[in-house]
Amino acid sequence: MAFLDNLKRSASTGEIILQRGGREVEFKKMQNRFSLRLKQGSVKTADALQSLCGPVDVSMRHIESLRVAQMDVFEVDDRTKLDNSMQILRASPHVDVVSHVYRLGESLSSEVIPTGIMTIQFKPEAKAREREKILEEFGLEVLEDLDFLPDGYFVKTTKQSTMNPLKTALKLQQYKEIRIAEPDIAFKVDYLHRPANPLYKHQWYLNNSGNQLSSIAGADVRAEEAWDITTGSRYIVICLIDDGFDLGDSRFNALGKIVASRDFKGSDFSQDEDLDLDGHGTACAGLALAKEDGQGIVGLAPKCAFMPITMPANITDRLFVAMFQHAMNENADVICCCWKARAEYFPLSTAMNAIIKKVAGEGRRNKKGCPILFAAGNDSSPLDGAKNDIHWLNGFAVHPDVIAVGASNSRDRQSSYSNWGPELAVCAPAGGGSNARSMVAAGARDSVGANSQFDGTSGAASIASGLAALILSVKPELGSAQVREIMMETADKIDPERGQYKDGHSPIYGHGRINAHRALKRAVQF
Repeated sequence: MAFLDNLKRSASTGEIILQRGGREVEFKKMQNRFSLRLKQGSVKTADALQSLCGPVDVSMRHIESLRVAQMDVFEVDDRTKLDNSMQILRASPHVDVVSHVYRLGESLSSEVIPTGIMTIQFKPEAKAREREKILEEFGLEVLEDLDFLPDGYFVKTTKQSTMNPLKTALKLQQYKEIRIAEPDIAFKVDYLHRPANPLYKHQWYLNNSGNQLSSIAGADVRAEEAWDITTGSRYIVICLIDDGFDLGDSRFNALGKIVASRDFKGSDFSQDEDLDLDGHGTACAGLALAKEDGQGIVGLAPKCAFMPITMPANITDRLFVAMFQHAMNENADVICCCWKARAEYFPLSTAMNAIIKKVAGEGRRNKKGCPILFAAGNDSSPLDGAKNDIHWLNGFAVHPDVIAVGASNSRDRQSSYSNWGPELAVCAPAGGGSNARSMVAAGARDSVGANSQFDGTSGAASIASGLAALILSVKPELGSAQVREIMMETADKIDPERGQYKDGHSPIYGHGRINAHRALKRAVQF
């Protein structure tokens, strides 16, 4: 769509179409909400905002605070006064950024907010003076040079900027010197589990003898046979990025087990009401690498080390980059993410795509790349395709360097919620489905107890990350592409009647349910 036509569309409908990571994304303006960031501090009530910035002729109320973006969201009662109220607030010397709130396409749950930061990538032939002239024209301040994106920069709008970040990006995308111009957005994530003892015999996903109700023998990852080869190495580090971790749990609290932990929630800017506090991160970590302590469950890679990265429920493109940079700088060997954006259609930004590519291709001490696993999602929908007239896209799971993991159940059938598609690499056991069992996983001690029922592709991805770590434990010189190849090549082709396998791949199970024993035997020979 031509720039002027798009700008007219924005003025008349509140919608704007931008390129994001090579995909078109429609931003739809919410007519009754705005967000703002103060130069100092924050405001939690409409009265406090007007006391600081002056009266605004509309009734409003505070909706939420975004910790990472340090922005507060307000809702007005009279939508006809929204734009005028925002103009008044922009004029205040106390205000840094005022922005509309948007939805992505038709999704009602995909609220996103431009943070005032942008990713710009110049074409290599653009000269320094041409670049500076463009930055000056749009009032943009350079925040950071991006080593993972050639000629790329994080920039920030300033008081000299005359357009909001979306319109600025739209116009910049027309410049011949510009390859990429994308606004950084704050978005919410969904942790991909379905919450539903300390006995190994209940961990059917590691060793399924078929003697429990709603299970069949062999619907597991062949853990015991794999452990005859290795239970992992403390020199191999699994990085889990999640909502929080109980690091005092005896299954993690051991000498040398926890390395390079990092909390990206930031200061106590706000109480994040959307944060899932029922032990999602702890449960995922338990499935991947809980050590044998004689008290609870054991992870698939119990002797591997653990790099916990804590994230808030609202993140930005830039924070995503920072989390992956930390994991790479601290030499994580495997990265596992058991969440997705809270949106049906969510393409990754160019910066997000680039940092995944860099970590997957150049990460780890040997610079041969770090395997990155993402849970496929629990929407019973395609990873990239149409369902019920809605186009679904999980940008994380469809990245070509990501190992996307779906879920199978205790009967070697598809877990009813698991997303599907040609991008699916493998599946791993998780709970769910008719006549199937839930999983048993480690949970937070002070909430749901030391063990909990835990269903979802989160569990599947966590177990698969344990396998990736076991492979590197026996063959640390492998690269990420080789680990992926081994996991797919040695997977069991379960449920052949329903699996729709073609050339060894099923849209429901990927290349099959992971088999840890076969994978380690193959790794030793690789």
